[in-house]
Amino acid sequence: MTEEPATVRDTCATILEKTARTLQLGVSGTEFVATFRAMTDHWGASRPNDLPLSDVSPDGSPVEYAVDLDGHAPALQFAMEPLTAGVPSRDSAAARTLMPLLAERYGTGTTRWSALADLLLPDDAYGPHVSMYGAEVRAGAPIRFKVWFYLDVNGPDKASDLLYTALDRMGTAHLWPVVQAHAHRAGYDVPFLLSLDLADVPTARVKVYFRHFAADTEEVAAVLKAYPSFEPEEVRAFCKTMIGGRRGFSVQPPVTCLSLFDTQSLERAAATLYIPLWTYAEHDGEVRRRIHQALAAHPQALRRYDSVLAGIAHRGLDAGCGIHNYISWQPGRLRPRVKVYLSPEMHDVNPPPLGVSQQDHLGGWRAGKGRTE
Repeated sequence: MTEEPATVRDTCATILEKTARTLQLGVSGTEFVATFRAMTDHWGASRPNDLPLSDVSPDGSPVEYAVDLDGHAPALQFAMEPLTAGVPSRDSAAARTLMPLLAERYGTGTTRWSALADLLLPDDAYGPHVSMYGAEVRAGAPIRFKVWFYLDVNGPDKASDLLYTALDRMGTAHLWPVVQAHAHRAGYDVPFLLSLDLADVPTARVKVYFRHFAADTEEVAAVLKAYPSFEPEEVRAFCKTMIGGRRGFSVQPPVTCLSLFDTQSLERAAATLYIPLWTYAEHDGEVRRRIHQALAAHPQALRRYDSVLAGIAHRGLDAGCGIHNYISWQPGRLRPRVKVYLSPEMHDVNPPPLGVSQQDHLGGWRAGKGRTE
């Protein structure tokens, strides 16, 4: 008799629990896994092929894990997409239902989310996805929650206008010039995600994520040189290491994140670089070697990375790409801040650019225009 595969929820929770133990998160890790189960309860007994393909991981898995490799207090994060079996992935109803659960059970802030929900979670969304939710924990610290909204819900050509309206609704339209300055190449430096910390405090971050289509390392360095610590030569070197010496990102666009965490000032915006890992290497073993090369001066970070990777990978690293999603990098005076983003890889190896769920949606982003003034 053939044994049925485990549910998506149980499989992903088991990986999260193992990773929390590896990072020695203790009671905080136990609470974190329970939080994940609460946030994914609506998946029920769904197996991987029961749910629509997600955008969280490139192979369509509805979960992504992220581990902060910097510092002495490791952070563990997950991202998940609200999905319902038999319903297209642009499931605005599931996305709207999850927020009250977080507010009632965990006391998450709702002010900004409530200001944007009708705008960014429409029932007739254009794109294949509308939102992701996430949580992050460190040992002994409270769990922090966030949400990501897709900006193409009215079509790619309206993404910039939608972003401006969202900032205006939050009372942060004065930050629009910061966003404008970040997009150097109209139609190629494209905002595609808006994220909010789900906390009603002045320091709650607002982030905008940009894809940089047809970018080379020089263009990535030019975008980031306006932000603290991003030296162009260092940016170019990090990019080339992570994409195997290539000059440019010809297959999969890099991503930058603009963090507007101080909404009262134009001077404290910070940026982060995200390099896609699944399309510029033959297999995950090669990705691992590149990460070791990039972080050779930080043995503690590499030990943490290797131990977490060993617990998440369920196959030989040389068998293909897809376990590694992104690496994020933010330089610092003493050590860089680096996060690695990993997939449970529940569907297949070697996912295509932008992931299996976005293939029919790729072309429109390259022509996205919208508000420029």
